[in-house]
Amino acid sequence: MDEKQITIKKTLDAHQIAAFLRLLAAELEGTGGPAIDEFGNQLHDFNKLKIGLIKQEGGQLSLRLKVKTRHQEAPVSTTEFTDIAERDYRPFKQRLKSTFSELTICAKQAVLPSSELLSRFMAESQQLISFPGFGDLYYDDYWQACLGMEQAAKNGSISAFQEKWAAVVAIKKACHKRFK
Repeated sequence: MDEKQITIKKTLDAHQIAAFLRLLAAELEGTGGPAIDEFGNQLHDFNKLKIGLIKQEGGQLSLRLKVKTRHQEAPVSTTEFTDIAERDYRPFKQRLKSTFSELTICAKQAVLPSSELLSRFMAESQQLISFPGFGDLYYDDYWQACLGMEQAAKNGSISAFQEKWAAVVAIKKACHKRFK
């Protein structure tokens, strides 16, 4: 038998968290019904279950479940509740972090980035803002700041590039402060 582990992460309000915990309690008591299926069939056959709740600004709570199962079924199809962070977002963010560092070095050394570095950063930033639920509030401002930085670099203005890069960094910091 294979052991499968999934991580589920969702930002919910207190009422939604309470409803989920009631469903989970009913499932453990054997009185759960199809409503628990909304959260994935791994909750029916778990071997190990970890629950984490983190308070966020605005009264929202971040629910994180780690579920280990021992069976040969494939994980449920991707739903809104599936944690794409482990599978897609985190590995992608590691690549973006490297590109981000290279651009920060350019700004600190008052050197314009190469066209390859700039193109890579813009493509990665475009991909970043395609991930729903990871700071959507900041995506528009972030993208506009990226476009401004790209234009400044293409125009050959080091001071404008540094100024626009500082704006990109400030938006990133604000987003990470709120959502990390």
